[in-house]
Amino acid sequence: MFALLYGALAVFAYVRTHGLRAVLRVATTQTLFTGVHALPLVSLAALTLGTLIITKANEYPIDVADLSAHILVENAIPMIVAFIIVGRSGTAICVELASMKLSGELDAMRSMGIPLEHMIVFPRLFAGVVSAVSLTIYGSAVSLAGGYFLAKTLSPSMPFALEALVNAIREEDLIHTLVKTSLFGGAVVLVAIREGYAVQASRREIPIAVTRSVVHGMALVFVLNSFISLFL
Repeated sequence: MFALLYGALAVFAYVRTHGLRAVLRVATTQTLFTGVHALPLVSLAALTLGTLIITKANEYPIDVADLSAHILVENAIPMIVAFIIVGRSGTAICVELASMKLSGELDAMRSMGIPLEHMIVFPRLFAGVVSAVSLTIYGSAVSLAGGYFLAKTLSPSMPFALEALVNAIREEDLIHTLVKTSLFGGAVVLVAIREGYAVQASRREIPIAVTRSVVHGMALVFVLNSFISLFL
């Protein structure tokens, strides 16, 4: 995974202007699939999760606004976004690369002198990180605003205004969240690429590779989340 990461990040040092445009075109397509196409699912998940947490927190004698904002922005939404990327984009990347390897497309690209790290790894890594960050920002806004208004509809005696939720988000918490979700997006994509490359001889290996991609991706997200929350 570190070798894949290094090769992807070296793209700007070795690819000329014309080649860089081709790389960025692929990255744009990947971002469209990973980020934009996931908006409906992220919207639904963020809205329902925000409503649930704000409504339930309001039942206890605590600082509801601060606790709800902290749980949603720094923990719940980044994890939900990471799992959505694992389930949608991670599986798609794994299947795509495994199929390309078995059909000989990857070998053909190598024979033409096209670095796979530049045309395969970097665009997907870029899309994973950018989409994870963007979807987390979007999902946080939906969960706070949409969740608040739905929770207020269900519980008219809400003791605080939406402004209190927004003010509860500190700058350092936001930076912490963006760093965390960037690592989530990059890690999930690298795991999917590694598992796709691992397919050797038969299409029967593809379902196994996809399962490993999902399981290992989710496990890595859990580990990263715990480490960052406890030590950073």
